[in-house]
Amino acid sequence: MQKNLRALFGQRVKQLRIVSGLSQEAFADRCGFARSYMSRIERGTSNASLDAIETLAWALGIEAWQLFTFDQTVKTEIVNVPYAKDGSCFNPGLASNRDGSYVVGEVGNLQRFFVFAEALDYLRKMETAKWKRPNANGNWGIVSAVRWDSLEK
Repeated sequence: MQKNLRALFGQRVKQLRIVSGLSQEAFADRCGFARSYMSRIERGTSNASLDAIETLAWALGIEAWQLFTFDQTVKTEIVNVPYAKDGSCFNPGLASNRDGSYVVGEVGNLQRFFVFAEALDYLRKMETAKWKRPNANGNWGIVSAVRWDSLEK
């Protein structure tokens, strides 16, 4: 059964957002949309206006027509990311809810990146990768990598 246009469009937006390394909330903020509206677009339950389509394309750095090039086979990219001692890893879901950024680096020399891939590149250049992430209590702190392993993005 073929998916309707809204569902295909939403799938494509989600695919491109994930590749860009942004959380849904960070991407919604970049677009100036509510996260709930972004969720409806990605689930194919909302009719995006032409203005919204233009905004989505701008936020992704692509032409609007590229949002309508549907690839039925969703490609996954395997990337190596740093893992902390507790088993948590640096991943796209760590984008700040406030501004969509990733904070990496040493205490006193923290760097802020708005694109996951750029933050990951910086971590690769560090002797020991360090990044900010919430602990079990939700408090943000810096953790150090003990190993690098694959993460399906």
